[in-house]
Amino acid sequence: MLAYRSRTDARDSGGCGVPQNGEINEKFGVYKSLCCGAEIVIRKGATFPECPNHRSLATIWEPVDFEMMQTPEIMKKAKSEPAA
Repeated sequence: MLAYRSRTDARDSGGCGVPQNGEINEKFGVYKSLCCGAEIVIRKGATFPECPNHRSLATIWEPVDFEMMQTPEIMKKAKSEPAA
């Protein structure tokens, strides 16, 4: 199982190349809305959504630096043990 951890709270986008709702994502990543900080994980080729908290407004999504981590998976036991 993979998880992510944010490296920075937000980056200064400089006003260029920042995707908006309705645009196609060009790279897998974690993005944060500028309006309220809602975070999404979005795959390459997916359409950027509206902000879940501000659906009637245009949403600008800012990339968040993240680090992929390996997390242990919890496996079901092959055979159940009886309760006490």
